[in-house]
Amino acid sequence: MTGPTDVKPTVLIVDDEAAPRAALTQILRNNFQVLTAENARAAMAVLNDHGVDLVTLDLRLPDRSGAELLTEIKRAHAEIEVIMVTAYGTLQSAMDCIRQGAAGFLLKPFNATELLTISLQTTQKKQRLDMLREWLASDKDLWGPEPACTEAWHKLAAAYGSRFKQGILQNTDAGEPSPLLQLLSDLLEAKDRHLVNHGNRVSFYASLVANRMQLSLPEQNILSLGALAHDLDLIHIPAKPVLQQETDRSSHRTDLGARIGRALGLPADAVQIIALHHERWDGTGYPFGLQGQRIPLPARITTLAQAFDHLTAERSGTTPLTVKAALDEIERQAGTAFDPALTEIFCRAMREQPPQA
Repeated sequence: MTGPTDVKPTVLIVDDEAAPRAALTQILRNNFQVLTAENARAAMAVLNDHGVDLVTLDLRLPDRSGAELLTEIKRAHAEIEVIMVTAYGTLQSAMDCIRQGAAGFLLKPFNATELLTISLQTTQKKQRLDMLREWLASDKDLWGPEPACTEAWHKLAAAYGSRFKQGILQNTDAGEPSPLLQLLSDLLEAKDRHLVNHGNRVSFYASLVANRMQLSLPEQNILSLGALAHDLDLIHIPAKPVLQQETDRSSHRTDLGARIGRALGLPADAVQIIALHHERWDGTGYPFGLQGQRIPLPARITTLAQAFDHLTAERSGTTPLTVKAALDEIERQAGTAFDPALTEIFCRAMREQPPQA
């Protein structure tokens, strides 16, 4: 696998005004190789011809909007990170850019320290994701039979931990968040940013319910971890958009997701969430056809949370439901897909707490 390098990462500064380009160059040149472009057309030409790690992108360009260019960049070069830097930002424009894959959104006049910090953090994240993308693509043992599968995941986690986060495989107190959270998040994002966003939202919704039910802190942490990683098997889907596969039963291999979770050292209850979140209250789910309370509580909570996100999140080719319509649909399936008593708790919690942006 590719090791650390002393070569500076490359940043492309896209701004139609000379003064901001010069200011950004001055701030970033000690830590980055700097390229510049005055408009969207020139920016895409640079991106198509050079290896670029980071783009700082103005929201207003002479030939098209920065938001449109952001969409094109993420479509053509999904691995490139983008920070929006603009004097005309609004909360809505920031939210829209983050949804389209921007790593950050800064307003002019920008703080030099803040800009440098977020630029370095973003390129460090890209280094982690690039390492994982290469490893996931090249090590076939990750998806194979035991014991080679577990050994391969141990090697990946150890290499990631030694390079980016010392102590990632050390045991922590049950009341503390797992040190594996960052690795799991990076694995999901290395496959598809929509996959990690979905996992984070599902984890958030599940945590709201756990808090309302007054589960213990260790139980809440395990639920949060398992809910984040519930679609871990999808990191092995071939080169197809993950969101087109996520609700397709034939695309899921919960056994593979659970095997990965065990190999990485996730708690048994978190692995159960990965394995069983497609079970249904009436016994018609998969992979085992478990019924009623034979399905562990954390898996039942995650089933509700992921169904709610599927109904309400913006997804290619579908129109999201309003929160009210989504909760009405979930209540309609209480007693069939979902635990009736848990559905009541879940819907009450969601009506009192709007979904994440």
